[in-house]
Amino acid sequence: MKKFSIMLLVAALMASCGYKTKTITLETEADSVNYALGLFYASFVTDSSEEVINEFLDAIQAGYKGEFDLAPTEMLGLNMGVNCQNFATEGLMKQPQYTFNGEVFLQGVVNTWLGDTTTLPIAQAQQVLQTEPQEGVEFEAVLPKKCPKELAKVDLKNQMDSINYAFAVLYTPRWIEMLEQADTITPKEEMFDIFVESVNKGLKLKVHDETAYFGGRQIGNMLKKSEEEDKGFEGFEDIKLNFDVMFQGVINGLNDYDEMMSKDEAMQYLQELSLSREFGDWKKQNEQWLADNQKKDSIQTTASGLQYKVIREGQGDKPAAIDTVVVDYEGRLINDSIFDSSYRRGEPIQFALNGVIAGWTEGLQLMSPGAKYIFYIPQELAYGERNTGTIQPYSTLIFTVELKRVIKAKPQAEAAQETPDVQLQMIN
Repeated sequence: MKKFSIMLLVAALMASCGYKTKTITLETEADSVNYALGLFYASFVTDSSEEVINEFLDAIQAGYKGEFDLAPTEMLGLNMGVNCQNFATEGLMKQPQYTFNGEVFLQGVVNTWLGDTTTLPIAQAQQVLQTEPQEGVEFEAVLPKKCPKELAKVDLKNQMDSINYAFAVLYTPRWIEMLEQADTITPKEEMFDIFVESVNKGLKLKVHDETAYFGGRQIGNMLKKSEEEDKGFEGFEDIKLNFDVMFQGVINGLNDYDEMMSKDEAMQYLQELSLSREFGDWKKQNEQWLADNQKKDSIQTTASGLQYKVIREGQGDKPAAIDTVVVDYEGRLINDSIFDSSYRRGEPIQFALNGVIAGWTEGLQLMSPGAKYIFYIPQELAYGERNTGTIQPYSTLIFTVELKRVIKAKPQAEAAQETPDVQLQMIN
């Protein structure tokens, strides 16, 4: 039996060490999305040690193989058991000023779960946590050997014992409420026993990094369910999982292997692809609209691509980019929907010309006071890929603008002596 166990251990170690970076061929868009998502998942782990990397990869595979399909109650208990090990070295709730006494803490969780309010009532527990830990007093951390499962009297011998118990008193009701809402699998009458059993399992687990261990299993489990239900990824519903490609992306990402794509490039690729899928038709409509508009005799186009039409010219000095202007305007999209208008508000607006979108900064410098222009601003000079709610990504903005007044910027030395007047900028 002992020999068989050793053979299993060696096999497991060999499997963990078999994760190699490599370049693979991405033949389709689906392959590219899977690989990019793998790089994205790799960003969940910040510890680059070999132990943690292997733990994360092992965990993803375990979840994908269905070895970690746990109910929320089991997950909470297992997580708490692992956290107790961390608390013993990092402090209660990972706050180093609080020395962890696991025996007091877990008995507090059990007592509170089973309805005891005599050891430390909630109001008193709140007061305990509002007091600062005593300075110059050292306490020894206590790692619990197991989680109790019965009510028991607790002797709170010092302030740190009281703090550990107070945390249990205040947090346990929240955990119970969460489980009763989230765990639709475990019968309520069985939750406590399953929780205690899972805590004890967690206390025995050897985990290098809880994010790698639990996060990896949850990712693997999520991938398994999406495959079983024949669902794609959020935002890419038509793209199905290719586990081998995705998993290689995770391996490469964890080891900073950027030959195919870096993690930053993966995020940019996924974002651009998502926008293209959702707003690609709208982008094409706007590009065609600008191309058709440019052919009109009344339309002038600058080197940047800004199109404009002069309704009337004004007189006087044109503003510089550092000046402030007072304008009336109306903003529309190519479908003629109005998204902003000073005319509707009944008063012009004042703003610094270098504090707005590039199309405005460039366009207003063509005008003199009293002029009225229409600007057709391509998305590259407007909001680009940003979605403002009323303005979708890739939108051409059509502004009718009347320049009322130019307020010249003061010389730097003079301006430095005054407190600047901050103006509300509505077009930014």
